[in-house]
Amino acid sequence: MTTAVLLSAISASTQCPTAPITFSTQAQINAFPTNYPACTVIPDGVDVKIMGNDINDLSPFAQVTEMLGVLEIRDCPLLISLNGLNNLTSLGNDTLDGFILRDLPTLNSMTALGNLTSLTGEFTIRTCGTITDLNGLNALDSAHGSVIIRDNASLQNFNGLNGLQFIGETLEIVGNPQLNDISALSNVTTIVGGPEGGVFIENNTTLTNLNGLGNNSTTIGGNLDLLLNGNLSLCSVPSICNYLANPPVGAIITINSNTTGCNTEPEILSGCTAVGTDELISTSQTINLYPNPFTDQFAINSSSPLSKVEIYDQIGRIIKTIEHPDNKPFDFSDASHGFYIVKITDISNKKHLIKVSKQ
Repeated sequence: MTTAVLLSAISASTQCPTAPITFSTQAQINAFPTNYPACTVIPDGVDVKIMGNDINDLSPFAQVTEMLGVLEIRDCPLLISLNGLNNLTSLGNDTLDGFILRDLPTLNSMTALGNLTSLTGEFTIRTCGTITDLNGLNALDSAHGSVIIRDNASLQNFNGLNGLQFIGETLEIVGNPQLNDISALSNVTTIVGGPEGGVFIENNTTLTNLNGLGNNSTTIGGNLDLLLNGNLSLCSVPSICNYLANPPVGAIITINSNTTGCNTEPEILSGCTAVGTDELISTSQTINLYPNPFTDQFAINSSSPLSKVEIYDQIGRIIKTIEHPDNKPFDFSDASHGFYIVKITDISNKKHLIKVSKQ
């Protein structure tokens, strides 16, 4: 950075608030460009909270291009749009920062956020009862923290998040009763998760499938919760299949109270073979199952010792479990003809899924 540019940035930030600030009336917001006429970059450590019963216009913030602390907008019953934040390009500077939109019952549009490309810290959209989609967030490509979308009564889809590629912690999709499409997340390649994070999809009563939750290259860290989605029947999408084939060490996986096809881990794994894309099934070169197809018996050749072999049918029911198997062929002569999933766990707890056919 040149000296001139550095001095310019310092000058811009010194014209801004220097301590956390709360705007609780429209009059206070209207006074912002008068009180801070040269403020374009609100510095790190200066959290901005906007909450008030008469707040209905954010246009006095139009001069601001960056906020390096927390921006929290909540409990503004008259706020219909975010116009005034049109020039924001980035929010937050560390994981304790973030952008929180909460309890905004008349907010109906995100279109003012079209220049926002990067966000550090928590990104929450919660109890914004009128929004139906997320159009306006199209430029956002990374969220270096959790993305929490919950309790939005009218939200139908995530259109607008199509450019999002990176989520630095948890993806939480909870309690959105009209949500029926999450395919806008198809470009997400990384969900970091972490020890207490992961992917939590719960109580979205209209959601029937997880199509577009990332793609075949998406990595998910941390835990997985798929709960209380009463119409959710299709969870066998590439990102989930790959996760279940080799979950992170110590991950807690909770799957129940959805509907058939997505009610248990075996049901989802069975669906992973049914979609017809072999790349969803782990077929590591260190594991070889033969013959495949087989008639009565098959054998497994592995470069490392195995701790367990589990066999599932096409609807996800476990048929047989062999603990600490040896190198002898597996007798499966009593099973019906058809396709099965063999889940092989080696001593390092790495899991391999292989689709087999009994003739």
